[in-house]
Amino acid sequence: MPRRKPPAPPQRRWRAGLAVLITLAVAAAVLVTLNVIGGDALRRIGGRDRYRVPFADITCDSPPGLDRATFLAEVRYAGELPETVSALDAADRDRLAAGFARHPWVESVEAVTAVPGGVRAALRFRTPVLAVTTTAGEPRLLDANGVLLPVTPTPPGLAELVGRVLPPRVPAGEMWDDAEVRQALDLRLSYGASRVERVAAGWKLTLADGRLLLVGR
Repeated sequence: MPRRKPPAPPQRRWRAGLAVLITLAVAAAVLVTLNVIGGDALRRIGGRDRYRVPFADITCDSPPGLDRATFLAEVRYAGELPETVSALDAADRDRLAAGFARHPWVESVEAVTAVPGGVRAALRFRTPVLAVTTTAGEPRLLDANGVLLPVTPTPPGLAELVGRVLPPRVPAGEMWDDAEVRQALDLRLSYGASRVERVAAGWKLTLADGRLLLVGR
């Protein structure tokens, strides 16, 4: 019968285990160091001029009545943003998101991401649902939340409040706090009316199918 190999002495087994532990510790230290160096390098790269993108070159959609260049100029002015931004700097992207959110046409900022050659902002814009004419003869638009939108041509077929009301006391991007306007907006949304008119008996609504409906005070 072949002879069995005698087991390794305890001291040799202990040294072998220690060698394995040392190897694993060194490997872990190397990985941590590379991660730190990589993150630091990325932050340094993010600040280099060749990775900076002109604000005017940011890719995004534009709201009704505005071209992209004008929209971006307004966003940059309102948000006090720099002329160039870093495509790789998360802090710059956060500042961009906050700047876009301040524009009165922007309902929400879905994402600001780095894309090949630049930066893209995915935005959701407010949708006008009611046109109101002021005593100054200026048409103003509101979204479904009652937020006053910037002055812009009235889209064809937009529901309207018949008659004139005092001009808003709030800037675009804030809720129009006129009681009559708020009630007209509620009726337009509740009944799907295309025209809302204040009358002696209450409100006269023209529905989408042309029918008239009288709603009391």
